[in-house]
Amino acid sequence: MSDTASDRDPQPFPHHIGSDGVPVRWAVAPLTRSLQQICTSIVAEALAGAELVQLEYALMVFVNDAPGISQQTLSEAMGVDRNNIGLIAEKLEARGLLRRSVNGDDRRARQVYLTRKGARLWRQCRPEIFAANERILAPLNASEKKLFIDMLVRLVEGNRVHVRPGAGRRKRTSSKST
Repeated sequence: MSDTASDRDPQPFPHHIGSDGVPVRWAVAPLTRSLQQICTSIVAEALAGAELVQLEYALMVFVNDAPGISQQTLSEAMGVDRNNIGLIAEKLEARGLLRRSVNGDDRRARQVYLTRKGARLWRQCRPEIFAANERILAPLNASEKKLFIDMLVRLVEGNRVHVRPGAGRRKRTSSKST
């Protein structure tokens, strides 16, 4: 059996020209990057009236689902640096949407709760977020939507080790000499 270039080289990612004339690569990373941009844009529109950004709303969802969740667990669940979670929680607390308390068992840990005002805003945003999700999935039929979500869950769960702050990125090196 001969060793040809096509035997050695990985299969190139095919692409096609979209209806808008822009090439679309059929590869996981660029497609999910584009989908993330679409999701971010549509969700931002949905949350604009509430003066929330996606991460603030996501934090509120987790806190609603698990009242008293620790900021550390929020960080792990959301794949966001714990310092950033602290900043987001602080901002929501300043708006009266969140309450943080010291954990009695570990005084370094903060437990997070939605306030009545926060729960009310979270409930008010739900229909907008539901509509945003439907808008994102609109090109799919009902069975495709379910299959797509099921497959996304499997991909995320199967790669959970990479769902963490900074996963896959190189640490920046200091420009200062030592």
